[in-house]
Amino acid sequence: MKLRNIFSSAIVSASLVLGGGAALAHSKGMMTMPSNGQTVSTGTKVMHLMFTEPMKITTVKMKAPDGKTYKISGPAAGKAVKTWEGKLPKLAPGSYKIDWRGMSPDGHPMNGDFAFKVAK
Repeated sequence: MKLRNIFSSAIVSASLVLGGGAALAHSKGMMTMPSNGQTVSTGTKVMHLMFTEPMKITTVKMKAPDGKTYKISGPAAGKAVKTWEGKLPKLAPGSYKIDWRGMSPDGHPMNGDFAFKVAK
């Protein structure tokens, strides 16, 4: 098993155990980390979108508590992945909202959103 797959499995397991259950987003079989409504620390550096089938993520944006919107970078838009990892900017305490868009394996446009909080 590849190290990346082991890491992804560990993330899902940790999210289920520590987060009280990963939140399902708008599409069936999709989880996020942080999970919807979860509180994380200011040291959180990445976020994950996890799918049961490969998804081509085209854009991920984060709205910060100060009203600024950040584009979250991750794997290339044309690459279908089951786990998409995005690098977060430095997080200040407050509420954040992530909006994502992508293409399903059969070519249908998909989108979703979730929110999380950052504690002091």
